[in-house]
Amino acid sequence: MDIKIRQSIFLLSIFLSGTQLSAQTDEWKTALSKNGKITAKYNFSSRINEDDDKVPVVKTITTTTESIGIDNCIALMKNIAKHKDFRGEKSSKLINKISENEWSIYYYNDGMLLTPAVDGSYRMIFEEDRKNKTATFTLTADPTLIEKTDMARLTYAKEIYSFKEVEGNQLEITIKTTVSPGFKVPFLMMKKAFPRKSFEHMEKFLEAAKKEKP
Repeated sequence: MDIKIRQSIFLLSIFLSGTQLSAQTDEWKTALSKNGKITAKYNFSSRINEDDDKVPVVKTITTTTESIGIDNCIALMKNIAKHKDFRGEKSSKLINKISENEWSIYYYNDGMLLTPAVDGSYRMIFEEDRKNKTATFTLTADPTLIEKTDMARLTYAKEIYSFKEVEGNQLEITIKTTVSPGFKVPFLMMKKAFPRKSFEHMEKFLEAAKKEKP
């Protein structure tokens, strides 16, 4: 087959894949981890950012039930320096403790071959209902919390970590995320990262929580 024809077919396949992805913005996909313990749901869409560019958005809902204390998870979430252990950043630091239930946080990650260094500042709020045996941490990106750097900054992101004690000394854990990268990422590259990233996120969280002392 002629090289130009092969190249045209390849480019056409990429275009059609991208078109299909854009057309399925309301479709949620569900996957189960290899050990069958973690369920991940994920959805791809797009938005117009501050520079009037169309950028990808990925939403995820990852759930599992594990034999672990709710106080372990609460202690881990309040230990800002250890967030990097399950989120995957190079660094996680406290900017300011606003109150007993609210913090501002700075995350940083090194650049790699195809991606720049990225940082982000978040506001984290803690809510607990001892009667119903639940706890929730909500993290929302707020780029104004710290001075702008020369790194790509995440400005559109939200994460919700929910914990609920259930029968049999088990804990139901749900991690919901909505994020739009702080730099240009092809839809296909993001698509290939999931559901693997959701499984890794939950697995690393469980590993860190089990080590954390309430």
